[in-house]
Amino acid sequence: MNAFPLVVASLLLTAGCAKQAAPPHGQAMPGSFFVGVDSSKLPEPARSAVTSAQKDIDLVLGGRPPSCKSEPDGAASDGGTALYKCKYYDLTVMQSIYQLGNVSGYIYGPIVNFPGDYPVSYVRFYSNEEFHSLTGSRDGR
Repeated sequence: MNAFPLVVASLLLTAGCAKQAAPPHGQAMPGSFFVGVDSSKLPEPARSAVTSAQKDIDLVLGGRPPSCKSEPDGAASDGGTALYKCKYYDLTVMQSIYQLGNVSGYIYGPIVNFPGDYPVSYVRFYSNEEFHSLTGSRDGR
């Protein structure tokens, strides 16, 4: 029996999302996704999976593409969401135009899905100004 899904499942039960604002463009929020988890104490391959996922999550939260793949494996029809099949997990970078009352903006953030587990996400609403500041773009790309 492969212990990897069980290790990741128990890890995800203790994981949470930090209640911090997104960093300015080009900066990451290290350690924000797997709260209270010391990845150095995890057995392999869970350690590599968590380390890789954390790096990609930090990049996405900083408005940059993940490092697990140079190009997405697919895209959603919402105009910006990208799908990546990484070595240990599937990563969705949600980016969708959204209207909140009279405020236009984007729903944006990473969603990580380890094999056999529930997805864990850090998706938030950003006003147009905040999103463009985060990504360094004017057109949402």
